[in-house]
Amino acid sequence: MGTILTLAAKDLRRRAAAPGPVLLNLAIPLAIAGMLALAFGGGTGGGADPPPLKLVLVMLDEGPLSEFLSGASQNSQTAGRLEVLRAKDRQEGLARLREEEAAAMALFPEGFTRDLIEGRQAVFELVKNPSQSFMPLVAEQGAEVLSLYLTVGRRLLGDDAARLQGMLEGEGWSDTAGLALALASLYGRIQSADGMLFPPLIETGEPAGDPGEARGGFDFMSWMYPGMLMMGLLFLGAGQMRDLLMERQAGTLRRQLCAPVAAWQVVASKVLSAALVVGAAHVLLMGAGSAFFGVRWGSALPLALVSALIVAAVTGFCALLFALVRTERQGDAVSGIVIMVMSLMGGTFIPPQALPEAMRGMAYVTMNHWGHDALRELASGKGWAAVAAHAAALAAMAAAFILAGTLLLRRRHVRGAL
Repeated sequence: MGTILTLAAKDLRRRAAAPGPVLLNLAIPLAIAGMLALAFGGGTGGGADPPPLKLVLVMLDEGPLSEFLSGASQNSQTAGRLEVLRAKDRQEGLARLREEEAAAMALFPEGFTRDLIEGRQAVFELVKNPSQSFMPLVAEQGAEVLSLYLTVGRRLLGDDAARLQGMLEGEGWSDTAGLALALASLYGRIQSADGMLFPPLIETGEPAGDPGEARGGFDFMSWMYPGMLMMGLLFLGAGQMRDLLMERQAGTLRRQLCAPVAAWQVVASKVLSAALVVGAAHVLLMGAGSAFFGVRWGSALPLALVSALIVAAVTGFCALLFALVRTERQGDAVSGIVIMVMSLMGGTFIPPQALPEAMRGMAYVTMNHWGHDALRELASGKGWAAVAAHAAALAAMAAAFILAGTLLLRRRHVRGAL
C-alpha cells in the first residue's frame, strides 16, 4: 500500500506543477451554469418561482368551454401561472407559438363540446414548442389533467347530458320539474362517489412554520447545477486518465517495468491519483454551487456517501474508457462523444421525460442519471430514503468499472502496450 501511495503522490506533484487542464475542466461547468443562471434566474438560493405557462389557444368550438379556458388566466389563482394567447385559426396559432415564444398551442376543433356531451370521441390538439424544454411538459400534463376532468364530468352527467346540451343551446330552462330532476340525479351520482372523492388525498395549504419565513419554489439552479457538476467531473476524469497515454508516449510507464514495482501497483496508483483529483474537484464544484448559485446540498452523511460513490464511479468509468482506446487522439474523441451522449440521455440538460419514449429507458443505464439525480434529491431537502436506490446503482457501477478498468489497464501494461 505504501508503494501505491508513493506513486500516487508522485503523480499528484507532477499534475500540480501544470494545473491548467484541471482548472479548465473546473471552469467549464461553472461557466455553463453561470450562463444558465443569467438566462433563467437563480443564484439567490431562495428558490425562484417558475415563469408563467404561456399557452396559445385556438378555440374553433364556441360555447361554455371556450369561455372557461379563455378566462382562466383572469382568475386570481391562475393569473400568475397561466397566460392565454388567443388565435383565430391554426395558422395564426402556430405563428404566435413561434413569435410569442409560447410553451404550446391548444386547438379545440369545431363541435368539440357537442361530441363530448353526446358521448362521442372528442379530440383536441396540443402542439408543443420544440425550442423549449420544461414548460411544454407542463402544458402536456395540464392537457392530460383537463382530459381527465372532462371525461369524469361527462360520466357524472350520464343520461342527463342531452338535457344539458339543450340548456347550453338556450332550451329547457322553463321546464322547472325537469331541471330539478336532473339536479337530483347529478347529486345522487356525486354522493355515490363520496368515498373516493372526500376527503381528498392531496390538499394544498400554507406550510407550517414562521409566517414570515421565505417560501421556496422551484429552484432551477438546484436542478440544473448537479447535472453540470457530473458532466464536469466526467471530463476531468477523462483528462486525468488520458495521462496514461501521454506517459506511454513518453516511455515512463515502460521504464517502470524495470523497477521492483508490480504492474497492478502502477495501475492502482494511477487510478488512485485520478480519484483524488476528481474528489477534490467535486468538493470545489459543490462549494462553488453553494457560493455562487445558492445550492443547498442537504444532509451531510448522505451527501458524503453519494459524493464518494460518484467519485469512484467517474474514476472507474474513465479508467475503463481509456483502457479500451489505443491513442491519445482516439481517447479525446471517444471520451467527448460518450460523455456528451451520456449527459443527454441521462437528463443533464433536459428531463428524460422530454425524450422520445423509446429513449427514456436509456437514462437508467447511465451513470449521469444516478449521480445528478441523487444530488438533486439531496438539494431538495430529502435524505437517505430518497437516495438509497441511487447509492446502490452508483456502488454497483463503481465496482464494475474499477474492476474492469484496472484489470484491462494492468493487462495492457504487462504486455507493454502502455
